[in-house]
Amino acid sequence: MKKTSTITGIIGFPLSHTLSPAMHNNSFKKFKMDWQYKVFEMKAEAVRDFMWKLRKTGIRGINVTIPHKHHIMQYMDKLDPAAEAIGAVNTVVNDNGEITGFNTDYLGFIESLKKDKVNLKNKNIVMIGAGGAAHAIAYALETFNPKTFHIFNIDLPMIDGLVKQLRLKDIIKGDIKKSVDKDAVFAEADFIINCTSVGMHGKEMPYKIDKFKKGAVVFDLIYNPAKTPFLKHAESKGAKVINGLDMLIYQGIEAFYLWTGKRPLYATVKKAVEAFLRKKK
Repeated sequence: MKKTSTITGIIGFPLSHTLSPAMHNNSFKKFKMDWQYKVFEMKAEAVRDFMWKLRKTGIRGINVTIPHKHHIMQYMDKLDPAAEAIGAVNTVVNDNGEITGFNTDYLGFIESLKKDKVNLKNKNIVMIGAGGAAHAIAYALETFNPKTFHIFNIDLPMIDGLVKQLRLKDIIKGDIKKSVDKDAVFAEADFIINCTSVGMHGKEMPYKIDKFKKGAVVFDLIYNPAKTPFLKHAESKGAKVINGLDMLIYQGIEAFYLWTGKRPLYATVKKAVEAFLRKKK
């Protein structure tokens, strides 16, 4: 009797845009592993039953994306210290019924910066957004000991929650209309990162930045489209721009390692992801 494949996958809603199956199933094939990566699209009310199924059926692990990264933490037996500090889980590992939550997003972000030779030590940083993705990014940014760190978000209580969760210090909060001179803050920023979904469908950022500091780097977590209106605008003003594709790849490599003990090559994974994106066009 043929042994059934080991199952991994992703949960979230919606998931029609996900690149993770293309990324991980290609890696399983490269390593000649009888594993499968599946899409488990579900709303919040279905997560509890799914986690029971994961534990009982031996699903080896899952990735977790919007909107479940916070909610799923209550179903973990253990949390990796980084996931606990961030307050979000994006990778789950099942070791014979013991469930551990990890966060590989912040590692993916740091590796992406390394690849693009971006050093943020003692730099002026501005982060736009305060949701789940922003928690992991803020955790990573703090490791660089930035000179200044501003967070802008329309919903101020969300910033309060992020600051409290991560125990951040010296954070300047702001929204679109008040609090601080955002134009001056943006003009002095060495690094600006968009952690919101604005731009995924061609929408303009609510913050209009007219002036970028010479040598400024602008990062957008969105990877499809490859250049959001925000990145196109920043590039037209002379900024170096980076999208979220490499972050996605590196966080996926780390998740794959946590499940399998094997680490796919970056170049191989990127080739598979880019081929999938070309097919979707």
